[in-house]
Amino acid sequence: MNLASVVLFTGQLERCIAFYRALGVPLEDEDHGDGHVHSAVDLDGVHIAIFPGTGPGPALPHRATGATFIGFWVPSLGAAKDAAVSLGATLISDHQTCQWGCRVVLTDPDGRAVELNQHDHCSAVGGQRRPSAGAGS
Repeated sequence: MNLASVVLFTGQLERCIAFYRALGVPLEDEDHGDGHVHSAVDLDGVHIAIFPGTGPGPALPHRATGATFIGFWVPSLGAAKDAAVSLGATLISDHQTCQWGCRVVLTDPDGRAVELNQHDHCSAVGGQRRPSAGAGS
């Protein structure tokens, strides 16, 4: 079994698209003629799409039942974090060193938790080491 898609619904379509593009997700505008204009991309066989939502309101808080938590591997953790913060993201967890590399967790414009990961980040920035954290924290 493989993951086929991740679809996000938002009341802030343009802000969410700009946010994920700033992280490096190469979203393209799509219109299949069914009235659901959206942005999407296929990354390593997974279809990622952002559609307009039907109601107002933020996403559920991080770790709340029913909340989502998505993560991306990025080529530069610092650049992706800076891009997200410049668009209004709030840090949930700042830099952490983990078994798989380094990460930060922040919010998208709807308040969804988004994890940014980079392999070998600390070794690439002078060998800084920080306490480890578990996945999905």
